[in-house]
Amino acid sequence: MESPFGRRELKLVLVVVLGTLLIGGGMLLAVRLDEAIDERVRVGAETTGQVVHLERFKITRSFAATRLTVDYTFDGVRYRERFSSELDENGFRVGELLDVRVDTTDPTRAATPDGYATEDLLLQAPTVMAGLGLVMIVISLALIRTGPRRD
Repeated sequence: MESPFGRRELKLVLVVVLGTLLIGGGMLLAVRLDEAIDERVRVGAETTGQVVHLERFKITRSFAATRLTVDYTFDGVRYRERFSSELDENGFRVGELLDVRVDTTDPTRAATPDGYATEDLLLQAPTVMAGLGLVMIVISLALIRTGPRRD
């Protein structure tokens, strides 16, 4: 007995499943990153950093990112790290001081109470993964509905 689905439909269903996995993976990664940043803010060593460079990007109408380059000193060593945040709510300016919580085991990993962290592009990965998964699902479902029909 032959399957009612052809190879094309089966491939499209597989793409829908993969898109769903990407969305779920993005959600899990977002939760894990939030936990890691919260933990760093809670137990990290506190220092003060100075904003030396600021970049704001508007990626889509509802998605904006801010990247700060911050100088801070920890255990007598100066660090210059990039901090990123998906939210563009704070109006930081060059020269402004901010609280930085540094991971004592790796001083290049830091975060601010405002949710900025040194993971840089990794902070945008959950949104990219979820968006890619959603696009895969929508296109596949549209192709399944509009594809050639067999009588």
